[in-house]
Amino acid sequence: MAIPLNDIFEGENVASIQQFFETATAGHAFVESPWVRQRILPRHPNAHKGDLGHMLLVAGSEGKTGAAILSAKAALRTGCGLLTAAIPAAAQTALLTVLPEAMVFVRQNTLDLPAGRYDAIGFGPGAGLDTGNMLHSLLTAQPCPLVIDADGLTILSKNRSWYDLLGASMILTPHVGEFDRLTQPHHSTLSRCQTQLAFSKKYGVHVLLKGRYTTVSTPGGYLYINTTGNNGMATAGSGDVLTGIIGSLLAQGYDTADAAALGAYLHGYAGDCAAKKRSRTSLIASDIIEGISDFFLDFEKNV
Repeated sequence: MAIPLNDIFEGENVASIQQFFETATAGHAFVESPWVRQRILPRHPNAHKGDLGHMLLVAGSEGKTGAAILSAKAALRTGCGLLTAAIPAAAQTALLTVLPEAMVFVRQNTLDLPAGRYDAIGFGPGAGLDTGNMLHSLLTAQPCPLVIDADGLTILSKNRSWYDLLGASMILTPHVGEFDRLTQPHHSTLSRCQTQLAFSKKYGVHVLLKGRYTTVSTPGGYLYINTTGNNGMATAGSGDVLTGIIGSLLAQGYDTADAAALGAYLHGYAGDCAAKKRSRTSLIASDIIEGISDFFLDFEKNV
């Protein structure tokens, strides 16, 4: 069921909204259940963990170990076969205590990344602002699909010359404040969405702009509008969970645009399931992770 566009772009007149969709986008789609079901990749009956993708997560710093834990757990719940968390030494015990399924690489310095082949990388949740050298290295090398969030976005906004290193295999996942730091202040949701599309086209990158109706813009100018989620998800760590979800989907071989749009839908769906169990007021990010299983259970019932 499509959402009225004036609900998404609250406060805008109908003519402005119509003009936006006629001139600014190459097309748009609401991300709903039928769209999602067509894009879920089936698991082969004989699949092993090596077939299901290896994700590298660069996350965590002093006082922000929880961000790494939330993101890592969400990634594994979303189905990637292997996860390596590149974290500071101080975070190792805490992460492995609650998530023994993860592998750990202890970061020793600001350029210290593990060697090896990875199918996708998640960068930024609680990683600290001293990890700019790592991010620049990844942007330059472009070893595999990359999702950038949180501290990664803050670093990027302070180094705008790096924008030219962005590419189509990358997804930026800013909230409104982070997006305005990356670009410019905005006076409305519609103007921000116009800038989002222009940014994706100019730098050839996918942008997932978080909000009540999360939007995903593609380098080709297409816009996906998410239909799940609730205001209970406006809570600490929710974005870290989303980074883990999207990174996991990328590692499993999803197309970049599909991983971003499907990731937003799955994240919101999990949050909706959690809100039914916990209420919107008491919902926390860990509850969203538990809701990931509800999404896959519901999907598998109808396969």
